[in-house]
Amino acid sequence: MKAHRQTGRIILAGLLIAVLASCQSERDDVIVVYSAGPRPLIEAVVAAFEAGNDIEVELFAATTGQVMARLEAEKYRPRADVVVLASELGAAGLKRESRLRRYRPVGIDGTQTDWHDPDGYYHATGAAIVAMAFRGDAPSPPSWRAALAGDWDGRLTMPSPSRSGSAADFLIAFNLDRGDEVWQQWLDARSITGLEFSAANNQAITSLVLDAYDGMLAAADYLIYRQMDRGADLSVHYPTDGSVLVTRPIAILDSTPQPEWAERFVDHYFSEAMQQAVADQFLVPARKDVETAEIRPSDLPDTLIRADMKEALEQQIHILRRFQLEIERAQVVRR
Repeated sequence: MKAHRQTGRIILAGLLIAVLASCQSERDDVIVVYSAGPRPLIEAVVAAFEAGNDIEVELFAATTGQVMARLEAEKYRPRADVVVLASELGAAGLKRESRLRRYRPVGIDGTQTDWHDPDGYYHATGAAIVAMAFRGDAPSPPSWRAALAGDWDGRLTMPSPSRSGSAADFLIAFNLDRGDEVWQQWLDARSITGLEFSAANNQAITSLVLDAYDGMLAAADYLIYRQMDRGADLSVHYPTDGSVLVTRPIAILDSTPQPEWAERFVDHYFSEAMQQAVADQFLVPARKDVETAEIRPSDLPDTLIRADMKEALEQQIHILRRFQLEIERAQVVRR
């Protein structure tokens, strides 16, 4: 009986080794990339990489929230080699958990170097600026304070920070920049201006295009420019008291069995052609020698707000929950 058991264990061990060897061999010519949108951008990047290299890319394209959820579900059996996010907070969280591999991409000195992780664990491929959007060329409030206080006569909407990653990043950076007084300003926006919340970016923008609202707060500018390029009568406004810069980082997972190919993919994303693909999606490319889309300003706004990542990671859950309970879902009587 003991001999049979031992023989069975040897067979099982052999099968396990064979399965693992088979999985590894299948990964020799494949890298796995998880990426947030825009989907046309990452598909163009992947197609160009496969065309120039003898390797296949297995792509999972979704929202930042869905990508982070998948990474968490696979935490103890990781599959991804490279991850591209639309939120620096997400990348900073992975770095804090020691799940990223340090790497310095080729040509990174020619980019907006202050957008990247100073320790080299993730690097911004580009950025969006979260500001305001309005219908047509109507006069817009000069500042966030004016908009939230009702100094502008119009119907306002905003993507829900619980459904929109860019709105969440905006809210955290904005609230940390403004301090405790900002909570009363948000309440004023609900009670004075009648600020309402849409499910996510697409719903908010559609409502704006269809004239259900006159203005949109926490608008990711590249999405508005995309609609404008399609003929929508919209405008982007960068308030005098600052707009929030939201970078789109790329990182290599520390667990990757393909570090060399993963590094090549990151280098590829920072090539001139791929940075032009970033600009073609109306985002701000990381490379300084690549021009932005013609429809958007060539220069960044004078005042940009960026969150300290350590403080943002510590405060994000508190800020998002408080906003959801006290502002977004609160029963507020219009004044």
